[in-house]
Amino acid sequence: MGIEQGKISRRQALFLVSNAILATMVLYVPALLAQETGQDAWVTVILAGAGGVLYGAIVVFLGARFPDKNLVEYSIELLGPWAGRAVGMVFGLFFLYLNGVVIREFSELLVSLVMPETPLVVFDILIVSLAAYGVYLGLEVFARVNEILFPTALFVGLGFIALAIPEMEFYHLKPALVHSFPALLRGSVLLLSFYLEGTALLMFYPALRRPEEGKPISYQVGFILAIAILVDILGVIAMFGPEEAARLIFPTFELAKTVHLGGFVERIESLIVGIWITMGGLKVMVFYYVSVLAFAESWGLRDYRPLVLPTGMILAALAVLEFADTNQIRTFFRCVPAFTVTVLGGITVFLYLITLIRAKRTGGKTDKDD
Repeated sequence: MGIEQGKISRRQALFLVSNAILATMVLYVPALLAQETGQDAWVTVILAGAGGVLYGAIVVFLGARFPDKNLVEYSIELLGPWAGRAVGMVFGLFFLYLNGVVIREFSELLVSLVMPETPLVVFDILIVSLAAYGVYLGLEVFARVNEILFPTALFVGLGFIALAIPEMEFYHLKPALVHSFPALLRGSVLLLSFYLEGTALLMFYPALRRPEEGKPISYQVGFILAIAILVDILGVIAMFGPEEAARLIFPTFELAKTVHLGGFVERIESLIVGIWITMGGLKVMVFYYVSVLAFAESWGLRDYRPLVLPTGMILAALAVLEFADTNQIRTFFRCVPAFTVTVLGGITVFLYLITLIRAKRTGGKTDKDD
């Protein structure tokens, strides 16, 4: 095992990966899928869920094959020092850039829905500062926090959708299966690109107390995400219809605004915003941690903490400079499948194939067997 010496449970790892994917998936994906596949968006969830579980099995295979090493460490072992470190740098840069997008998403959410007069950069700096503090404390600390907050947030979010059922018109979900297979495939690839963010697990898989128990994580993450996003998309389309859902910027938030308790508790959608920001902050911590750890391992450092502050400054700048407005963020999400599949999918599948070839040559032995 390398730099990280903290230990987390399988459940903590499961919740970290699930939150790292779901926190932003529910922001823009319902609108994008409604625009692409309308009332058939639920089909894309099934297709993407199946693909996500298969990809997750590859991720967990690599983690189980090298239980004492993270992705950068066994990239160096498999590919040699130069190529392995290059893979680690690409991996770290990808999560650095993607983290800038995530920070901008949540800053846009706060500016659009909560404090429109506050400069965007203020929220960027606050989110980055909070995440930097969590990363500096270490994986074990923010994994414990997430273990408490993620299931709570998931329960509250699904509860909001359940409370909105009386306002829904389920005829919006008909007719079914009217979109072409290419349209359904495009939607499922868009959703699958979010599942690929779970590759972050490979940087903290060695921190599992019992790495041999990590194999079910891929199926459990797939189940949690499929149920959550399926309920969310069905609720949004049933409430607004596919055309209106596609037009909205934050359809899940608009769904939450329809919820009223007993006619005297109003504007409880602010609770949803609070949950989103909390979960988004934890997602930023995960990606932040993955990027600085990948850089530290690639450069042969003994500790990633000296990189936390400079990386945070880069993140704050990226969040401001990457996009001009929310429309550009939505446009980016139409390009993100190719971006994510090429980088994350390419790296992971490549290492998987190299591992299989090497195992075949050595008769399936690992270094621990020698």
